[in-house]
Amino acid sequence: MAKSGGRSESTSLRTLPALPAPPDDALLPPLFICGFRPSRRLRTLFSGCRGKGHVSSPRKGDPGQRLFLTPYIETGKLEEGRQLSLVPPFPGWNLTSYSGYITVNKTYNSNIFFWFFPAKIEPQNAPVVLWLQGGPGGSSMFGLFVEHGPYIVSKNMTLFARDFPWTITFSMLYVDNPVGTGFSFTDHVHGYAIDEDDVARNLYSALIQFFELFSDYRDNDFYVTGESYAGKYVPAIAHYIHILNPVTTMKINLKGVALGDAYFDPKSIIEGYPSFLFQIGLLDEQEKKYFQKQCNDCVKFIRQEKWLQAFELLDRLLDGGLISEPSYFQNVTGCSNYYNLLLCTEPEDQGYYGKFLSLPHVRQAIHVGNQTFSDGAKVEKYLREDTVKSVKPWLTEIMNNYKVLIYNGQLDVIVAASLTERSLMAMDWKGSQKYKKAGKKVWKILKSDPEVAGYVRQVGNFCQISQLLFMICFDVITAFEMQDVFVLTSLNQQLHTCQDATFIKFSSE
Repeated sequence: MAKSGGRSESTSLRTLPALPAPPDDALLPPLFICGFRPSRRLRTLFSGCRGKGHVSSPRKGDPGQRLFLTPYIETGKLEEGRQLSLVPPFPGWNLTSYSGYITVNKTYNSNIFFWFFPAKIEPQNAPVVLWLQGGPGGSSMFGLFVEHGPYIVSKNMTLFARDFPWTITFSMLYVDNPVGTGFSFTDHVHGYAIDEDDVARNLYSALIQFFELFSDYRDNDFYVTGESYAGKYVPAIAHYIHILNPVTTMKINLKGVALGDAYFDPKSIIEGYPSFLFQIGLLDEQEKKYFQKQCNDCVKFIRQEKWLQAFELLDRLLDGGLISEPSYFQNVTGCSNYYNLLLCTEPEDQGYYGKFLSLPHVRQAIHVGNQTFSDGAKVEKYLREDTVKSVKPWLTEIMNNYKVLIYNGQLDVIVAASLTERSLMAMDWKGSQKYKKAGKKVWKILKSDPEVAGYVRQVGNFCQISQLLFMICFDVITAFEMQDVFVLTSLNQQLHTCQDATFIKFSSE
């Protein structure tokens, strides 16, 4: 079994078609509308939140060999490693990308898979954006194929171009994190992460090696982004970078983080579930009382640092990821999907990418060979205790030193906008008093648009956005625009918001 241990909240460090021109009355620079909802996975806590897929093995044919890049990095054969990692364009495409494995623990043969897309526009200057799916155990290939990457997979396994992928203006680094997720793998049980220290340590090793291999991007602005359970991964790796940058030769040019439907403080979210689920009509009065009792018990276990008991109770109550029968939530609502109030089950097309990744020619192109594409169940198993631990101290540290964007889809259930606000109101950071007094502003994409896109609250370098549609990535809404505005803050760009087109600046004070 993997080593066990529980830490308290104060855990120590351990060819695309031509782009259409933007509308004349667009309020943003040439930015674009894209989908951005937290992903889903089949049955892992906060599903990839999501992005959990089926276990996928290669189909008949030659899948090629796995490409391990660490030996090329260590021997200084960087150009050879880069050339080998080039992904041959898929038929009908002319798109540059790189993929392969980076070894993060030789003892356990732990390897992290990445797929890197240099920005379409000015890659030499574009920010490098790391995308992490949630879960735990959700593959970032979900984000790539379903949410905001350049490709969309159809039912017949044909690739279509996403109209406005994030890869237009950002150099996107999709990573299957932690080890054991998606195409990432380890040969030993001790190779699996049991807490966010383990997650951050391995991810940091992968990032350092990545920037050695792709040194042209080393000085570019760097942002860490992710959704749902990655609301823990993102603060963890940002904290690690923040601590190590002053004492290491290799610096990572961290500028900020963005968290979607972020599960960063389980206790405050769990405390808010009963009232929230009752108010949106998913629980009746009797069910609310039961839910309230169970949540109270779960919070009691968290306060006592009885992490495993808290996880098991929450799993039976809500997720059902590691039990054989439906959760209480599934029984009383009749719904297996808790990412959109309007959908009881997950859309079929969200699973197409897993089948696509089983095709031999695809596996050969992205250098994963016959490696099984994992559904993340083992990752969740080893992170059971971590599930109910908070990373609030780390997020506080990041909010005090970097730009932070936190956004929610207003139809999400599992990490609802009101639950995120509940967490934020309980945080103590340098702008917390101003935040509690700050009013929200109405956000429209176009000045002439009758539709409201969402609401914005901004204090200094912190911005909170709640979106009126689905989970922020999938529903062809405004997340690409939102993310672009956030990243462009380093250029002192402005986001117009409100009916009266007042400005909200995301630049440093």
